[in-house]
Amino acid sequence: MDHSQKRWLFISLGISCIVLFVMLFFTIDANTLVELQKCNPWLILLAVVMHIFSLVFWALRIKLMCNSLGFKVPFFHSFNLVCSNLFIAAVTPSQIGGEPLRIYELTKADVPGGDATAVVIMERVFDGIVLVLGTVISVILLGMFFADLNFPEAYMLIAYIAAAVFAGLLMLFVIVAKKPEWAGRVVKRILHLLSRKKSPDIIKEYQRKIDGYLEQFYATLGHFTGKSKSGMFYGIVFSFLYWFNEFAVASVLMVGLGLPPNFLLSFIFMILITVIMMIPLTPGGAGVAEISIAGFYALIIPTSLLGVFVLLWRLIMYYFNLVIGFLASMLIVRREAKVQAKKPENL
Repeated sequence: MDHSQKRWLFISLGISCIVLFVMLFFTIDANTLVELQKCNPWLILLAVVMHIFSLVFWALRIKLMCNSLGFKVPFFHSFNLVCSNLFIAAVTPSQIGGEPLRIYELTKADVPGGDATAVVIMERVFDGIVLVLGTVISVILLGMFFADLNFPEAYMLIAYIAAAVFAGLLMLFVIVAKKPEWAGRVVKRILHLLSRKKSPDIIKEYQRKIDGYLEQFYATLGHFTGKSKSGMFYGIVFSFLYWFNEFAVASVLMVGLGLPPNFLLSFIFMILITVIMMIPLTPGGAGVAEISIAGFYALIIPTSLLGVFVLLWRLIMYYFNLVIGFLASMLIVRREAKVQAKKPENL
């Protein structure tokens, strides 16, 4: 872990711990201990297991999408790259900083760079489709069945903005996919802006590599929409499975705390919270996640258990991710160290 990652990790942990401490301080009262006697620890454990299954769905999505392109990625390799991605995501704003790592790890499984890039981008496209559709449906359901609830207007505004950004990115992807010449010109212009102080030979080499990646990227997109349509199918199916399972964790935690599950409303809350957390405000969504969860779930969870609920959810969705992500990253570091150690022997 480099100095920058350590700094962001400490910032993320610090913000999360402070917000959780304040939240627990103001929500725990005499009723909390009474209510916790109804807690079912087995259901809390079930919530952890469900989260692990979500990671399995994610790993299967990557594996099967690569398989549809003709590349055999071992399941353990796919699962480990997903877990290591969690650690990077936890220390980068908006929790979406793990894409370069996923691409790198796929190349280590003999997936060409352009194909690996296309797979990871398509993952985000599928996630965007699920979340944009979920946000639209959630807003409709809120207006139809839950109009009497006093939703925090600021949160809803942020959710709308984030959903609009998602929709815009999806539209941009469609444009890029349909107009490769335009995408190539934009990339070249960005390259020249970023490489103004580089020598012409270095710029030409960068351009050659980028042209190769773009060619490979569009070829892979063609496969996904052509002979590898199974990859599109698996991507969509496992994206829905992943997000459905992740959103269900909150309802299981509520039942574990002796509360009604409120499945539909909880799903709506989780979709909106997830969209809000995608906004790059803090590393790992620290602070943003806790405050958003408290703001929405305060409408259906008693104050005496609200802080406990938020703490349990973050323990599973953030701190657990940090631990398994760190362990997975150490496996990658160990592998790379072995590769470097063997190099002198081959000279």
